[in-house]
Amino acid sequence: MTHTLLISFDLVRPDELTPSLAIASILAHQRSEARWRDQMTVEHLSINMLEVGGQARVEDFRIRLEAMQVHRFDCIALSAYIWNEYLLNPFIALLRELGFAGKVALGGYQVTYGRQAELLQRYPDCQVFIAGQAEQAFAELPDHLSAEHPVFLNVPVDFDQLASPYLTGALPVPLGADMVRMETKRGCPYRCSFCAHRDLVTRRVHKHPLERVFNELALLNDRRVQRINVLDPIFNAGKEHLEVMHEIVRLGMRSTFTLQSRFENIRGEQGAAFLDLCTQGNFHLEFGLQTTDHEVSKHIDRANRMDLVDTALDQLVARGIPFEVSLIYGLPGQTLDSFQRSIKHLHAKGCTDIKAWPLMLLPGTKLYDQKVQWGMLEEALGEFNIPVVTESNTFSREEWERMDRIARVLMPAERLERVA
Repeated sequence: MTHTLLISFDLVRPDELTPSLAIASILAHQRSEARWRDQMTVEHLSINMLEVGGQARVEDFRIRLEAMQVHRFDCIALSAYIWNEYLLNPFIALLRELGFAGKVALGGYQVTYGRQAELLQRYPDCQVFIAGQAEQAFAELPDHLSAEHPVFLNVPVDFDQLASPYLTGALPVPLGADMVRMETKRGCPYRCSFCAHRDLVTRRVHKHPLERVFNELALLNDRRVQRINVLDPIFNAGKEHLEVMHEIVRLGMRSTFTLQSRFENIRGEQGAAFLDLCTQGNFHLEFGLQTTDHEVSKHIDRANRMDLVDTALDQLVARGIPFEVSLIYGLPGQTLDSFQRSIKHLHAKGCTDIKAWPLMLLPGTKLYDQKVQWGMLEEALGEFNIPVVTESNTFSREEWERMDRIARVLMPAERLERVA
């Protein structure tokens, strides 16, 4: 029997559920079959980075880890994200100091998009790297812990068999919960060069069975959840999203749903049906447009169709459908002027809720490899020391500061939390 401790570094805001949906999915899947339960016991420790703060030192966790008696475990699995990257190696060193002699496993975006040689150099005391969807690889961890050399796992997940955290009770939902997250699919069909949502192995979008999605909706409706954030990178891609919306309307759900959507998909009969359904339920749409400048959008492999974007904007405003648009500043080829033009364009089209985020270069993405080409310089800023692009060959550090001030005026609160 393998004894594993799963430690997640989470961003849990007040009144949000714990564990996170991602961790709950890993735990639910591992517990779903006897063969995995018989091989491994799993304990979970959640560290809320919003409580400990981004200036936390590894010593701040000593008492908590001592109480866990980390020497008991054969494996400790850690989540590796951009907001806890600076803590990982000191944290592993503290585990060793406290008597942990087993294998260290890492998973998360920092691993999924990292190259093997780079990962070995960045995390020298890690023995197992889990890339991609983690549920199946985590369940099979005991099969790999006896290896003499570092192991790199990227194990496909059968989404038809993936256990639901909500339906299994791995993620309990209290009556009247303020907000929960759910997903109807994972992955993105598009190839924006800055983004880390794509499945790099299969390059597919993985869809949860509609039966599971409908059952989760019924459960969340029974629990009278106030807000449901759907995590699909592009909710209105494909055709199944209309069936999901029909079910929400059929159930008469009073929850507010936030849906990450794409302007260009709101066209034709399917687009009209999408807009009609938006008026029949409590839907709030989020559009990650990033820029209205066509040339800048081409540099990030997006090539926005602004004719379709503008038509969709007109329809959203005319129907009174609540929506927001996100931009990025620091993009390749962007200037202070082009960033300001994007904001003016959206205001002129009637968009009253605009948010702007600094560009982050995520390891393994195409844009990460192009930073020398664009003369991009990064600085670790903010509470969690997150590296963001603050200079390039098309904007100076001073011009970036002006863009940053403009962004803060657009959305002065919760900036760092949303970036993470």
